[in-house]
Amino acid sequence: MDAECGQAGSSERVAWGLWATVGFSCVIALVYVFIQVILVAAFAAPALIRNPDLKIDQFAKGLESNGFFLAIATCATAPFVIGLTVLFAKVRKSVTVGEYLCLRRPGWKELCKWSLAVLLFAASWDTLTFLLDRPVVPEFMVRAYTTAYLTPLLWFVLVVVAPLSEEIFFRGFLFRGIEHSRLGTVGAVVITSLAWAVLHYQYDAYGMASIFAGGLLLGFARLKSNSIYPPVVMHALQNAIATFEVVIYLRIVPNMS
Repeated sequence: MDAECGQAGSSERVAWGLWATVGFSCVIALVYVFIQVILVAAFAAPALIRNPDLKIDQFAKGLESNGFFLAIATCATAPFVIGLTVLFAKVRKSVTVGEYLCLRRPGWKELCKWSLAVLLFAASWDTLTFLLDRPVVPEFMVRAYTTAYLTPLLWFVLVVVAPLSEEIFFRGFLFRGIEHSRLGTVGAVVITSLAWAVLHYQYDAYGMASIFAGGLLLGFARLKSNSIYPPVVMHALQNAIATFEVVIYLRIVPNMS
């Protein structure tokens, strides 16, 4: 699908207002949480049968970094997130879904430019992390990868499913509604980046700061390219780099001990 994406301030084709956008986003978030709760219960049921004294809250805490659970949960929630996002954009009659979510196909040069930008960002942040004497590979990612069970599924989720569903919602629907409010484009870039960082609560404060900074770059790309595709590609690259670093880490560290 190819569609022009109207600019903020257009009087002819506008998105939902700020509060409607927040309301619809809350509905999507509630559905997301509801599905997660169901999946936690499904994973906990066999464990409870084996161990009736199992504490559900501790079990659920462990699932936060379980790669297999994260992969299944993302695959289960993504269709609902994308479907509801498209539905709420579709019922806004003054604009097409393609225009609302900025489904404008950019040229290859534009995609390459933004891909290079995210590669430079990743290299710069890793350098900063190293200079601060912090682990380049977060412990959460190591635990998730080593508990993935089906590693190809985890790769598919991190590089395809998560970037597509998260960007359509954050830099697509949510960005559009904030952009056309009094908060404007700056508010859209900052707030969507903050909300995206909060979604990744499994990380520590430094990790969430990294995600927030990366979100600012993705939001800037969405703003300048007037398309959702560059952020999707950049998000996929970020996740691929992070996962590849885990693979290298797991191969090097055992040999050093």
